Amino acid sequence: MLTGFITYPRTDSIRLSDKFVSDTFAFITESLGKDYLGQVKITKKKNNVQDAHESIRPTDILMTPEKAKNYLGKDQLRLYKLIYNRAMASLMAPAKITGKTSILDNNDYEFRLTGQTILFLGFLKYYQIDEEDNISIKLPAWKIGDVVNIKDIKALQHWTKPKTRYSEARLIKTLEELGVGRPSTYAPIMRTLREWGICFIWE
Repeated sequence: MLTGFITYPRTDSIRLSDKFVSDTFAFITESLGKDYLGQVKITKKKNNVQDAHESIRPTDILMTPEKAKNYLGKDQLRLYKLIYNRAMASLMAPAKITGKTSILDNNDYEFRLTGQTILFLGFLKYYQIDEEDNISIKLPAWKIGDVVNIKDIKALQHWTKPKTRYSEARLIKTLEELGVGRPSTYAPIMRTLREWGICFIWE
C-alpha cells in the first residue's frame, strides 16, 4: 500500500486543515503536556500566494521521523524531518527566555557581560537552532559588591565583517520579500545559479 508522507510540495500556503491542527494539538498534549500547546498563526494573505492547497506538512502527525526512517532513504528522511519539525513547532507555545546583565567596575572602567537562560523550551523543542545563535549563555551567580579577580585581559580588535553569504533558503526568502518570481520559479532559479557555478552556504 502506497502512502504519501507529506501534502502537496509546491504550495506556499501557510494554512493548516482543522483536522491536522486538532490531531497535532492532541499529540502535543499527550507527548509533551498542555503547557506546550500553542495556537494557529493567522497572517494576512499575500497576493502572490498560491492558496489552493494547504501548507506543506506531514499527512499524519503520528508518523514521526523515528517511525518514518523505516520507509525513507537518508535524504528523504532529512527533508521529512525538517517538514515534520517545522509543522510541530508552528503549533507549539513560545519559548520563555530570561536575560541577565552583569557590569564589572574597575577604576571607572565598566566591563559588561550579557547572558540569557532558557526557562521553557516551548517550540524550540522541535525547532532547530544554530549553534551560533547562542540561545543559552549562563553567567556566574555574582552579587552586588562581589570582587572578581581577573587573571588576564586581552585587547581584541574587531573588523567589520561582510554580509553573510546567501543560503538557498535565505535567498528564496529575500526573493519573496522583494516580490521576485513565484514559488514555482524558485527551483529553476536555484538550479540556474548552481549551473553558473554560484555556491551557497549550507545551514
